[in-house]
Amino acid sequence: MNDDELGWRGQGPEAHLSLTAEQDRLVRDLWDRAAQARPALDGTMRLLRDQSAERGSALVGDEKANGIEEVGHSLKGLDSLRRKVAVDVSRGADVGRVLGRVNDLNRYTLTFEPENYAQATQETYGRLKALGYEPVPGSEKNTWQDPAYKGINTTWQQQESGQRFELQFHTPDSFQAKTDNHELYEIARSGHFEQMSAGQPERARQYHQAADLLQNERYRNVVVPTGNEAIGEQKIRTVLKPEVPVERVQEVRAAEAKLKERNAGKAAERTALPQRAERESGRGQDGRSAGVQSRLDALRAKSERPSQAQGRSTAQTRQNKAPAQNQHRDTQRDPRRAGRQQGPER
Repeated sequence: MNDDELGWRGQGPEAHLSLTAEQDRLVRDLWDRAAQARPALDGTMRLLRDQSAERGSALVGDEKANGIEEVGHSLKGLDSLRRKVAVDVSRGADVGRVLGRVNDLNRYTLTFEPENYAQATQETYGRLKALGYEPVPGSEKNTWQDPAYKGINTTWQQQESGQRFELQFHTPDSFQAKTDNHELYEIARSGHFEQMSAGQPERARQYHQAADLLQNERYRNVVVPTGNEAIGEQKIRTVLKPEVPVERVQEVRAAEAKLKERNAGKAAERTALPQRAERESGRGQDGRSAGVQSRLDALRAKSERPSQAQGRSTAQTRQNKAPAQNQHRDTQRDPRRAGRQQGPER
């Protein structure tokens, strides 16, 4: 693919992924539609959270109390969508069909305490249906018995508009484990293990199996809520392989640590940008930025010194003439005095 045809290319572990300009246009069009739907869906999710307050509910990413209007992460990142599409396209899939299967551009997570989880989830189901939403057939995946990912994932569709969104149901602890495993999930889905294996399928399988073992470690102390089995289709996607060579586990740990560091750097940069912009947009009394204002003040003071000197009376100048001449002679004898005496004038 030449530069004219290239629309997007991944970075880091995903540098092997790419989209043509036309494929990228289709991706951006779908993403734009999800961005337009976001405000209304954010409001619906806040309503559902508030209606379950007595169950200890929380809407992950909601900071409206701090003045932030959008629910955090309720719109999948554009590059994240690009990566997801590029992985399937790299395996021969048609971009149109791939985009037609995307259900999680708008996505939300509700958490409930384990003792309230099953009842609160079922109540939320009922409220969504009353609002005109229905689960997309086959989308209700209950993986509480899976060793590498625990929770309930669903996709809902508004019957009139056809707008879809993903809704995950977690406990606080299962969501934390999922968050801790995020980089492992990113690496596994991106095809990076296949790149690491240098064309050796068995080694690639071992990398995936090592990632499953590492993810399972973080779920060991997560309480499985009673009654969850009545919700959705029970799915066990992963069978652990404890016999994976230790060196494969170590290599996966290293890849995860590297990506965590990279993601942390990106997050720090995103946080720093608004702070930097706020500092740079500080205003002086006349509306100029603080930095520009200080430089103008210095220039103004410098330009005012000659006029102040010229404004002195002739009598005052004659009166000071002789001392000035004496001072000049003294300065010639000892130049260091000039620096001390001129200091306040600088």
